[in-house]
Amino acid sequence: MAPCFIFIMYSGGVVLQAFLIMSFAFSVYEWYDLSKKTDNFLFYFSTGMAYMVTAYGSFYSLREFYSLNVLLIFIGMIWFSDIGAYFTGKTLGGPKLIQKISPNKTWSGFGGALFFPAIFAVIWISVFGFHEHFAKISLLMLLPAGFAIGLAIGCVGQAGDLLVSYVKRQAKVKDTGTLIPGHGGLLDRIDSMMLGAPVFLLLVSVLYYVI
Repeated sequence: MAPCFIFIMYSGGVVLQAFLIMSFAFSVYEWYDLSKKTDNFLFYFSTGMAYMVTAYGSFYSLREFYSLNVLLIFIGMIWFSDIGAYFTGKTLGGPKLIQKISPNKTWSGFGGALFFPAIFAVIWISVFGFHEHFAKISLLMLLPAGFAIGLAIGCVGQAGDLLVSYVKRQAKVKDTGTLIPGHGGLLDRIDSMMLGAPVFLLLVSVLYYVI
């Protein structure tokens, strides 16, 4: 699925809009199904809707208001955070992070979730740059900022994962849906991105207007 996803991000415009509208519809359906299984449907559904509108709007803004490269940096950080968390947690093991919400997450995995996206951001910015607005800024300034942003997105991505896991616990279900065989629902795949997108948009905006 990754090549198709990257192609859509590259195309932007109407292609990206159509993809996001379709994905948003699936997300709303899955969130509605989760919410109605909790003890407080109105609260979870209304806050979830606001959360998803913010997340999808931020994701779109990263591509259309900034650049494809900025969006790719964000996607890469999220993917490397998930990969780093999985392999570090599996390899090192150790104490659980928050066992009542997500039994498989460990503190070592959390460390990997922060370190890997930070390293990815540094390497990507060194090779491909960040945004044309920062073209005249020395790498000695951009790379530490990229490393710090990578750490932040790794942390926020894990928080987004835990947030959806918490709601699943309230709904007493394992997955948010069955859209992707073997992987659960769409929200199971994008939970880290949903919280990460608005935070990354905020961080990029601060850098854009301050530097």
